[in-house]
Amino acid sequence: MMRRAIALVASVTWCSQAAAEPAAQEMMGTWAKDGKCSVTSERLVVTATTVTMGEGRPAEIAFYTHEVSGRQTLRWKAQGEVAHIQYIEPPQDTLAFYGLGWGMGGPTAIYRRCP
Repeated sequence: MMRRAIALVASVTWCSQAAAEPAAQEMMGTWAKDGKCSVTSERLVVTATTVTMGEGRPAEIAFYTHEVSGRQTLRWKAQGEVAHIQYIEPPQDTLAFYGLGWGMGGPTAIYRRCP
């Protein structure tokens, strides 16, 4: 248990020190859970500096080119927010939303690109 706690603290410290940039072009656009692009509440819209989920307000994000997993990742800038989004490269071309943070299980939602 102690090793896991130390590893978690180390990974959070490393992540917070990584350089943040605007979101990658391949992550920007409109995405939807299970491809339900016509359902506003199921959409996720990514710009260079924000993420909007469903009918909510845009939230500021930071983009990291290589997080702990080695994947491109978006993190909310809001203090205490642990959710993040990772880009899964083609052929999947999806966004995996981790609503519970690192080490808390798999993605809580998968978003597919809208046409």
